[in-house]
Amino acid sequence: MNNNRTNTRVLVKQDYKTYNELESVIQEMDNFVDAIVVEGIHDKEALEKLGITKEIVLCSSRPHTDFVDYVSSRHKKVVILTDYDRTGKRINKKLSSWLERAGIKVEKRYRDEVGKILGFRGMRSIESVNALKKRII
Repeated sequence: MNNNRTNTRVLVKQDYKTYNELESVIQEMDNFVDAIVVEGIHDKEALEKLGITKEIVLCSSRPHTDFVDYVSSRHKKVVILTDYDRTGKRINKKLSSWLERAGIKVEKRYRDEVGKILGFRGMRSIESVNALKKRII
């Protein structure tokens, strides 16, 4: 019984550390880019709960030409935070290509940093941050 309690404390401590690391990277990113591109509304909500102040653009809400036109007419530097599964990586590659062709700087460093932090805890999506936050509260 005591061993379970110790394991739970260790997991909560790891969750707390992960959340703080993630929050730090997200805040730095928020100061550096003009917008953040995500796949869906739950990703957007998770980032808003982390305190993002920049525009969060849903890539799934419009056809790709309209999406590129929208982003390029408003922003110069973005980060793409699609999921870290096979589909999300494929979407990221396409979006990066489209946006870069339109003259938008796609900051890949933040995507990589967020992916590493989430990956250490076995998470593959931005929306999983909500579950992480619930576990530490």
